[in-house]
Amino acid sequence: MNFIGTFNKMEKPVKAPLAGFPGKVFTHTTVEQNLHDGTLQAETIIALHNAVDLDIAFPMMDLTVEAEALGAKINWHIDELPAVTGIKVETIEDAEALVIPEIGVGNRLNVFVDTCSALKKAFPNKLVWAYVLGPFSIAGRLMGMTEIAIATKLEPELVHAVLGKCNTLLKKYIKALLDTGVDGLMVLEPASGMLNVDDANEFSNDYIKELVALIKSEGKTPSLHNCGRIQHLVESLCATGIEALHVGSVTDPQAIYPRVAQNVVLMGNLDPTEIFLRGTPESVREETLKLYDRMADCERFIISSGCDLPPGTPIENLKAFASTVSSRSKVTA
Repeated sequence: MNFIGTFNKMEKPVKAPLAGFPGKVFTHTTVEQNLHDGTLQAETIIALHNAVDLDIAFPMMDLTVEAEALGAKINWHIDELPAVTGIKVETIEDAEALVIPEIGVGNRLNVFVDTCSALKKAFPNKLVWAYVLGPFSIAGRLMGMTEIAIATKLEPELVHAVLGKCNTLLKKYIKALLDTGVDGLMVLEPASGMLNVDDANEFSNDYIKELVALIKSEGKTPSLHNCGRIQHLVESLCATGIEALHVGSVTDPQAIYPRVAQNVVLMGNLDPTEIFLRGTPESVREETLKLYDRMADCERFIISSGCDLPPGTPIENLKAFASTVSSRSKVTA
């Protein structure tokens, strides 16, 4: 069933913030521990969902794991979240030398496969969605974001060579994630917001179409997250075949809603830092109601955070969000 059909059958408003890291307070663990151990990460997320009534379970969002699997170096000490350091790919020869690994062989991709498998077993009646970083965003981590932006104009063949390797890895990784029984998969492609429409189609959307086709062939929900400035990309993002579009706090969901395809559910977009991390239960309730009321005439909308919730997000703020949404009636056509 297309996700719009699943969504229409839901009788209550859907509560779906991108939430994983805040759960570590229940398992008394660190980000690094969770991102190296799928069993532990699942325990953390299960504890979070046992404490807060949310409708879609997501793993923790790691924007480095795919690039690391392709050979990028990761620094775990810059901040609480891992970061790619250094540039690995500068030439066609560098791109051709990228090795596509097996899942879990010298990499952490298996951590998220294990997490998703455990989450689906723990929540057989709840939607569970996996994540992958999108091809252009991975390539940007391998080449450097400034470098890849220049290369789309001066060395497009280099960019395509890197993207080809990224998609080869992603297809293998997506298949492993879908085999866990998850209900959907969200492609995280924030970097494409820096591109104009034609370049976004050439260097991102055309590759994402291949991933969407794979996800659909497995009978799962393909969704796309872009927390960048995407006002100029709405139609092209929907044209990839996705069934849900998740937007960030810099995008006005009410403004773009009329441009979102009729078979696509729009998701977003409460600021994860200013509202969820730094807010209070009272301010979270106020901002949640404000967004919910602004989207009152938009029947294909799921209220969510604008991106992944940071570690340290107060659980009481998440509870305030969930209870506020639950107190409202679902918008119907």
